[in-house]
Amino acid sequence: MTDVHEDARVCPSCGAKKGLMGAGFTSRDLKARAAVVAGVGLLPLVVAIGFLINGDTMGFKIVGSLSLPPFGLAAWIFITSEGKEKWYR
Repeated sequence: MTDVHEDARVCPSCGAKKGLMGAGFTSRDLKARAAVVAGVGLLPLVVAIGFLINGDTMGFKIVGSLSLPPFGLAAWIFITSEGKEKWYR
């Protein structure tokens, strides 16, 4: 029942850590992970745009569809990072 300021990450009296999905997983960390996953999805998208510029629409559709799972996963990670943080010990 110690008073802890809003920006504290660790309780000074009991050592509990603040996190989103466990001790130490802050929303900032999860947003950084979402950015990395979205970056992985950019590679097939850039290649697909190259196919589209060359006029190969079927190649654009096939390679472009490979970027959808990473973008969907990044969106899910980003949405879950908006939750309320709790204290874990």
